[in-house]
Amino acid sequence: MPAACVVVHQDGLRTSVAVVAGREAIAGDLATGGTRGLAQAVVEHLRAEHRLDASLEQAWAAVVHGSVFAPSSTVPGPVYGSMITEDRVFPPQPGKVTLSPAELRAVVAPAYQPVMGLVEQVLREAPPETVRQAAADGLLLTGPHVPGAEDHLTDLTGLPARRVVEPKAGLHRPQVLLDGVARVLAEKPPAPVIAEHRTDLAEKLQLLEKLGLRPPRDLNADDR
Repeated sequence: MPAACVVVHQDGLRTSVAVVAGREAIAGDLATGGTRGLAQAVVEHLRAEHRLDASLEQAWAAVVHGSVFAPSSTVPGPVYGSMITEDRVFPPQPGKVTLSPAELRAVVAPAYQPVMGLVEQVLREAPPETVRQAAADGLLLTGPHVPGAEDHLTDLTGLPARRVVEPKAGLHRPQVLLDGVARVLAEKPPAPVIAEHRTDLAEKLQLLEKLGLRPPRDLNADDR
């Protein structure tokens, strides 16, 4: 029987969970939210508890560098935004808030409860032998998960978890993900082969002309 594991893949809008055996996805489902959902939870917390209106980018930076589930290699800085006031001062007064790891964890951790539910669900749907193999090999995290998410998911599910870094492009294509899973599970994983698409210079210049980013070529220039 091929090696199996539970793949937990996160992107900007959703988190997908699938039991993968070899190169075949046996069972899977997804939860909406993704990294944007985590950042949005922080934004709402800042508005409700600190009266600070911050951007999603500021909130996500706080999650990544704020030692939510694991110590961060960078020193977390304050979250910058605009203070929310009753009198609607214009322009808005700038403000900043420093969130502690414990406060961030309390905000972000609930978002992983649906992921735990999906792991339990897909394991119920898979054949018993696949489930035994997947439970032994554990969770494989792909995509931009929060630092330390593997430890948090291990605490939630009781399954060992590890993270794999895949090429940033192409993870929306299932075959790329399955190839990555097969490569990680192999005893001697081969180096990934990423096909390069080379665009001819003339083709690039023609595209720029069509987009209006380059002046049209003077057809008489070659005759001068």
